[in-house]
Amino acid sequence: MRIFIAGFLLLSNLISPRASVKPAIADAVKDKFTLPVFHGENPDSKDYMGSRMQINLEKRLLTINLASLLEPYKNRPGKQTWIGEHVGKYLHAAALTWEFTGSAALKARMDSAARELMSTQTPDGYLGTYAEKDRWTDWDVWSHKYNLVGLLAYYNVTGNEQALNACKKIGNLLINTFQKGDKDIIKASWHVGMASTSVLEPMVMLYRYTADKKYLEFCRFIINEWDKENGPKILKGLLEHGSVFKTANGKAYEMLSNLVGLIDLYRITGEEQYFKACTNAWNDIRTNRHYIIGTTSWGEHFREDNILRAEGEVHGDKFEGPGEGCVTVTWQQLNMHLLRLSGETKYADELEQLTYNSLLGAQSPQDGTVCYFVPLEGRKRFAEVNHGILPDISCCASSIPRGVALIPFYTAGAYSNGAAVFQYVSGNYPVSVKSGKITIAAEFEIASLYPEKGNVSIRINLPGKAAAKSFPIGLRVPDWCKNFKALIGGQSLQGKGGEMLTVNRPWKTGDEIKIEMSLDLQVIPSGVLAEEKIAIKRGPQVLAADDMIDTFNRLPNNWVGDQFYLIKSKIKEQEMVYRMVPFAEAGQTKGHYSVFLTKGIEVDYKK
Repeated sequence: MRIFIAGFLLLSNLISPRASVKPAIADAVKDKFTLPVFHGENPDSKDYMGSRMQINLEKRLLTINLASLLEPYKNRPGKQTWIGEHVGKYLHAAALTWEFTGSAALKARMDSAARELMSTQTPDGYLGTYAEKDRWTDWDVWSHKYNLVGLLAYYNVTGNEQALNACKKIGNLLINTFQKGDKDIIKASWHVGMASTSVLEPMVMLYRYTADKKYLEFCRFIINEWDKENGPKILKGLLEHGSVFKTANGKAYEMLSNLVGLIDLYRITGEEQYFKACTNAWNDIRTNRHYIIGTTSWGEHFREDNILRAEGEVHGDKFEGPGEGCVTVTWQQLNMHLLRLSGETKYADELEQLTYNSLLGAQSPQDGTVCYFVPLEGRKRFAEVNHGILPDISCCASSIPRGVALIPFYTAGAYSNGAAVFQYVSGNYPVSVKSGKITIAAEFEIASLYPEKGNVSIRINLPGKAAAKSFPIGLRVPDWCKNFKALIGGQSLQGKGGEMLTVNRPWKTGDEIKIEMSLDLQVIPSGVLAEEKIAIKRGPQVLAADDMIDTFNRLPNNWVGDQFYLIKSKIKEQEMVYRMVPFAEAGQTKGHYSVFLTKGIEVDYKK
């Protein structure tokens, strides 16, 4: 490997977080896939994903100027209307990353940010950036939403009661202002009220941590407000016509934010209509509004069926294009919830597609800066957008780190009455599995260089000197994979693409599953984008031709990454050669790139 010698902080710099706080109430619907609860002791990882998570930690979360994120709270009003969202997003990303890595430096910054943020809360519970006369306009509820998200994530990994109390004060203030007061939560924000009603997500979380039914009633209040004459009709519309394009004004980020709350409200209540609306939205996006890089939307909005513009466009001083970063992350969150609830591999396949393409494609492997949109052809505009905080703080620059921090949480965990590995990301994954009537605190130690190579090792560790225990382990076979083989103790098992390969046997500490999977080349017609164009995928990665790569069949010296492929295509007996890299690495040196190639009758490649 040329560059990817990343991973996590040395164990001497680690401190172990406590386990996640136990919810105060039980969910009405039990997850089929249960997330791991990390102990902050993941070793250095040299794999592809580990390097990107390390960039997120070292070049983003440990370097952001926290004073600039907190300044609009200390000196109200803020200079920009949604400037208050960034510190909450930071706390969310930091809490997730600390739980996985145990970074002492990150813990200190996270503690400081939470402490200083809470110190600005007014006696009535207000924790926004607006002058008193302007409260509850524009993006004020929105910023409170992200403060709830961030502080509840912080509470989850630290058990800090002050953070929970601050969230209760916010929740009580929202109830008194909108449910019991005379303020209209729909009129309190943009996009047919979808911005303000997206506070549904953390209010469900607040109910889960407190069991206080007034927070659940506020969630139901929001659902009812959707159906008001001036409301976005999210639930009603998605149940009737199922089209996100026809719902409200089609603003993708805000709508998906509401759906993330709605799917969790289903988990709490068991009300099937909530689940149905979310799966209708998923099916519509996946069928009609889905890019091959795993994201959706163009110019921040859902567009008409199968109108998937690949390039961006400049309007005045604003660039718009496919796959807003905030949309990618909320789409990721919705898929993560659906995977947990259903255990269906199609959601894990979608998570893989967006993770290795649109999510990582928005993060610069050079310096961790973020690209607001990710065009499929053009150039990536890293760090070229800021929303009132220099140098490059924007909604997407604060969202993408949260998405990267979520990756370990949908890799491996408990699954039905056993365990499952859905992604092949190196690390140690604590999994509570059932063996008969007992629960075992097992650990899966995954090592791989995926997706560059298709070899994965999974070591099973059981506590202490435990005797062998029987339980099934499911291995996701990617939907694109034609040859998937698992080797266990001399036995070879074949998997089928798009399904789970389940191995049920007695396991003991030190048992190892060795996976060999073919990283198949896929030729994908571009469809409505351009009839004579194709895109190329290798394994989970969409490839792109970058004009900064020279003609000497090598990568530039300053290139981060070492994947480089020669793609040959024969067109009317003329051989064409394309020099390609993963989309997630394309454009890193400001070059123009494209994932689309001229359609040929034969396609082959070599590394």
